Amino acid sequence: MSVVPEAVEMQHGSARIVLLRILGDLVHPTSKPVPTTALLTVLSDAGFGTHAARQAISRCARMGVLTGEKDGRSTRWLLTQAGKDLVIDGNDRARQLGTQPGQWNGRWLMLAVSVPHERRVIRQKLYRTLSWVGCGTPVPGIWITAHSDRRGRISTALQRFGLDQTAVSFIGEASGIGLSDAQLVSQAWDLDAVSRSYRAATSLFDAAPEPVSGADAVRLLLHVDEVLQKLVAEDPWLPSELCPDWTGRQDATRLLSYRDSLLVPARTYWDTLLRR
Repeated sequence: MSVVPEAVEMQHGSARIVLLRILGDLVHPTSKPVPTTALLTVLSDAGFGTHAARQAISRCARMGVLTGEKDGRSTRWLLTQAGKDLVIDGNDRARQLGTQPGQWNGRWLMLAVSVPHERRVIRQKLYRTLSWVGCGTPVPGIWITAHSDRRGRISTALQRFGLDQTAVSFIGEASGIGLSDAQLVSQAWDLDAVSRSYRAATSLFDAAPEPVSGADAVRLLLHVDEVLQKLVAEDPWLPSELCPDWTGRQDATRLLSYRDSLLVPARTYWDTLLRR
């Protein structure tokens, strides 16, 4: 799977983002060097021209995700360790959507961060990152997550954006002053909207033709990946204690099962490209 973590600026539909999904779905599982022609073919199947596809490969190489090795007059590409970490992180975050978190300890991680006016251009990048990590905003200027173990991710993001000296964070229980746990959830996240997103996704793919093979399987797989990437950012993966009647986990499981059904034909097609 190649859902793209928060470390990469999300540009849904760009050749670079689609290439990252391809790397996670098709390249990472084998860890074998792959020729440029195979990557160009799959990107072409996804609707990108040769120039955009080559540019995406070059950008991923500059990011340190890919490294090239000469094979005669052509180039073969390998995922770097950083690239592997990137796609594995995306895999894990998407797989989490279909599982229940462990028992909640009742403690929130709370973050207050100030973005100086002269640096407001990074505000949306920060907000996307915090949403990917599972944070929500119950009141303006305050971010919370039920997953205090993600503080390392948040700290890394703040350092990357140069905001670690304008942030304050605490871990603890709601004290009984102000909003309750239930109110924090209802104001920080719109779980009904997340449910609608899941239902729309499952309905869309339930209507998809099957079986599919070849390039069609790859295109459909990449579409599912795109939907999952959006859902990772929308779904805070709350413990059941905080949303006892919510059915999003079941919908996520259906979506992930459908995605798994596409992996075999997509990877079979990929293998044919490598043998050419």
